[in-house]
Amino acid sequence: MMNTNGGELDGCTEEIKKMKTLELNNTGSEPKNSCRSYEMVLRMMGLIFTLVAAIVAGTNKDTQDVPITLVDGLPPLHLTLTAKWNYMSSTVYFVVVNAIACAYAATSMAFPALNMGGSRRNWTCSSMLVSALDLTMVALLFSANGASAAIGVIALNGNSHTHWHKVCYAFKRYCIQGGAALVMSMLGSFFFLCLVLLLPLNLHRTASLNY
Repeated sequence: MMNTNGGELDGCTEEIKKMKTLELNNTGSEPKNSCRSYEMVLRMMGLIFTLVAAIVAGTNKDTQDVPITLVDGLPPLHLTLTAKWNYMSSTVYFVVVNAIACAYAATSMAFPALNMGGSRRNWTCSSMLVSALDLTMVALLFSANGASAAIGVIALNGNSHTHWHKVCYAFKRYCIQGGAALVMSMLGSFFFLCLVLLLPLNLHRTASLNY
């Protein structure tokens, strides 16, 4: 009886080992394709929105005839003034950051394909590196969006303490186009933020499968 029970236990142990081996073979050396698909979609959306933001902001230019009153009682002088994106350093920074984020998104889309077939340890290390780069893009985009939004508020409302006048009343199209670029960039930064949040979920899933 003892030998019989021992043989049954050995058989059960071997069956459990086989089931674990089959489970590991089914899961592969990295997360399922669904996780990679979500990552590719997020990177594609980040690429599109940052590209649109860079193009919209980089082509922003408006020329208007602005009446200027020098002396009360005299007719105003009409001056032709131009507002262009490269006249403000914050807008230049905004365009450069979105262009960098767009180029990075296009390059990083090849990372999941390069990791296919690798070990889990290599996948984890590469994912940590890519996540650090994604976090860097988030920080850059948020800083560029903040700088552009601050200048936009001054252009819209002015600042009486520093005697900065409103300019959006004269350059309406310029302000509208700049606001549209800011919205596109904020959406792009949101998708990069989702990529950063996706890594802990992938690592948790990988640890659960290993367990």
